[in-house]
Amino acid sequence: MAMSLDDNAPVLPVTGYFYMAPVGTAKPDFTDPEKPGATWLNFGHTSSENLPELGREGDEPETKGSWQRKKLRQSSPDVTYSVKINSIQANADTFQLYYGAGASAVQADGSFRIPASPTPQTKALLMVLVDGENFLPLWAPNVSLIGSDAVALDGTQFVEFSITGTLLGHSTIGGALGDWGILTAVDTTPGP
Repeated sequence: MAMSLDDNAPVLPVTGYFYMAPVGTAKPDFTDPEKPGATWLNFGHTSSENLPELGREGDEPETKGSWQRKKLRQSSPDVTYSVKINSIQANADTFQLYYGAGASAVQADGSFRIPASPTPQTKALLMVLVDGENFLPLWAPNVSLIGSDAVALDGTQFVEFSITGTLLGHSTIGGALGDWGILTAVDTTPGP
């Protein structure tokens, strides 16, 4: 593999979108970052102050050697990948993910009952980074979502509910975690 300078490959994530679907939902084929398909439901507004974070936690590679050669091989570390989303919508959908509750937590009067024991919610997740006329999708068919940080209040900022999604393997892609798409031009063709 030879790396070269590609002036079209850098991405400045000026705008972005998150979508959710049932676990195992196939990777969408789309040309408009706001319309990935009917199966994908928009996650809603997320913070512009605290953009999403793609996390990596786990072991660092370890170098093993022999008596004759001190640096013979490097181990394959156990790594967990995640995405942190900061929702600014105070509604039942956000509360279900943040507090780890199913649809039964929504009461008849519309209020939300916080469970004593949270259960991560699993979904397929699609994150779309938009840079001008281009977009870059990240698709993961199996993501475990739950609240991750305290909800801090500030009279000058929107309330943020930090939700971390841990990418899990899925059988539809041989146990892999997901796919980065290719940098694609937004379809700007006027509709019918």
